[in-house]
Formats: sequence, C-alpha cells, structure tokens
Amino acid sequence: MMRHTALIAWLILGIASPALPAPPGDPAGHRSGLATVSTPGGVTLYCEIADTPASRSIGLMHRTRMAPDRGMLFLFPEPGRWTFWMKNTKMPLDILWLDGNGTIVHRADRVPVCERTDNLCPRYRPATAATQVLELRAGQAEALNLDTGARLTISMPKQSRSR
Repeated sequence: MMRHTALIAWLILGIASPALPAPPGDPAGHRSGLATVSTPGGVTLYCEIADTPASRSIGLMHRTRMAPDRGMLFLFPEPGRWTFWMKNTKMPLDILWLDGNGTIVHRADRVPVCERTDNLCPRYRPATAATQVLELRAGQAEALNLDTGARLTISMPKQSRSR
C-alpha cells in the first residue's frame, strides 16, 4: 500500500521519490505502468509514457521535481521533427529525440523553464525525424553520457502499446 501511495503522489504531484522495488512477479523489473529505459552505461531509468495527444500535450507541466532515475517517454505514431516547449514546465529538462531503434538523433541540454504567460516560449526541434522523445531531469543526459548516436534499450510495460 505504501509503495502505491508513493507512486500515486509522485505521478499526480511530481514529487521525487526513492526508487521503488520491482512489483512482485515481474522478472523484467518493470515498475507498473512505466517504461524501462536502459542506457549504454547500464543505468536503468523508469519513465512515464505519453502516447496519446492529451498526455503528450500535458507532459511534465506543473511539476517541480523529478528523481534522477525517472523521466517521461513520448511516443509518436510516425517519424517527425516533433517540437517541444517549456510552457508551464516548472523544472529545467534535458530533451532527447530518438529514432525507432532508440538511437538518440538530437539532444537539447538543460532546457530552461519558460515563465512567459503568453505562447511565446522558445521551441526546441530536432534537425532529424524522431518517433520518440525522452525528457529527463536537467543534467542527466550529460551525466549518463547520452550523446547523439547512443542507443537506448526501451522496454514497455505489458499494458501499454509497444513502440
């Protein structure tokens, strides 16, 4: 019960929480409902999935913190030069655009919070088409050596669409 309460609080309020143990009977180590992203250096990240127009639109808006082992994975129905901005996002982020194989095709580091009240926040867009975008806490891409060309291994939870 405590594990579920902490996860719900984190999802709703964006509260950073310590890493949760894998659910019982989950040999792959997935956290319920979260994608598992493995880096070339062997670090595992647990990411919320934004795979609908509504969830992609909201993203990480209004959150103020995120644990270092967490992120948000945006899934798109086809390759594109998907544009992101930081309106209503309350923490700086690293934004990684990935191709269909999980290879990083573009990286924007330490993208700052936009405090404008109009719709004139800067936009961030890759030069290369991507099918997935990974948002991490600012500085995590550099700390984990996630450079353009690095390939991430992404495992989706059973109840989500496969990539």
